[in-house]
Amino acid sequence: MKTFLFISSIIIISSQLYSQQGNEYFPPVIEYTYDAVPLDSLNNPITSEMFKRRDLFADVAEFEGKLANIFLTKEAPEDSIGIYPYMDSLFFHFDGTDGFEYFQIGDLEGFLRDLDSLEIDPNFSFLDLFRSIQDWYSVYRFNEPINNAYNLLTVDTTIIIFPTKFEYNGERFPDETIINQMGSFDCKKFLLSWNISANLFGNWTDLVTTYDTVWIAPGEEFWVVQEHIPTNHVVLPAIFGIDPISIPGVFYGDVTVVSVDDEQLIPDKISLEQNYPNPFNPSTNIQYKINSRQFVSLKIYDVIGNEIATLVNEEKPAGVYEIQFNSHAGGVRNLPSGVYFYQLETSSFIKTKKMILLK
Repeated sequence: MKTFLFISSIIIISSQLYSQQGNEYFPPVIEYTYDAVPLDSLNNPITSEMFKRRDLFADVAEFEGKLANIFLTKEAPEDSIGIYPYMDSLFFHFDGTDGFEYFQIGDLEGFLRDLDSLEIDPNFSFLDLFRSIQDWYSVYRFNEPINNAYNLLTVDTTIIIFPTKFEYNGERFPDETIINQMGSFDCKKFLLSWNISANLFGNWTDLVTTYDTVWIAPGEEFWVVQEHIPTNHVVLPAIFGIDPISIPGVFYGDVTVVSVDDEQLIPDKISLEQNYPNPFNPSTNIQYKINSRQFVSLKIYDVIGNEIATLVNEEKPAGVYEIQFNSHAGGVRNLPSGVYFYQLETSSFIKTKKMILLK
């Protein structure tokens, strides 16, 4: 149960991602770079550990039933943000006065598989639960009344013997002016929150609540001006017998923007890059590029051709992707040192490369 609560907190925080759509609230073809400041247990900035976050427009394409603006995102030290590869894809859609975000488990799948491997409850699957809630949610409701909270998702389930509730909520706050190095912006302000609660012997108890405040500037060139995810303190009931847990927060601000040429963002061909680091232990990153929307398979094999893991097995829009292979993940634990192969396959391309696990 302890592992469930801690990793669920990480999952919730990691899922608060954002991007843009080309209209009043979602400007087109823009690259955003933010100063990212980690926060300590008292929510004071740790300036010595600052890094950068960058979001980059990649494509507009149909995704899960909606026309989506697709963005690539990455975080890295300031001196290497330019060469660091993009790690994830984000999907956003605008309809009327609502900004929709597609919630996806993405790289969190490894965490969820690890949770299931602990067999906390043999009748419950964390992976199945989070797969079932992957969908579009109207996260940013620009015409919502001020100080009005709205529910985006509620899932009722049972873990072990405890009725458990997962909730995703939003709230529009009063508009606020943000002043930074780029100027003064009259922003729409939203508070997003995830909550996990459980009925412990007849009493509903909040186990984890995380918050994410986002400031959005309508206009032709700006989207999220700043974002604040405070440090989260998880204090569990005494029956769990564990100490309080603190999950560090982060503040994103001082955004700069650069217009980007569309033609530079879509790869001109399909390719599979060499993994890095290589040799590796326990994890390595694999980057691939596709130049059109198509079904993608990325699998790991041992030297005699046995399939070790499936990293990707779904349709993907054009873009640059990177995924992590962890030799300690649930389904591939205790792999011995040696040579392994990773293979990318689409309807028109197949490529295999070698990598080395060295313990």
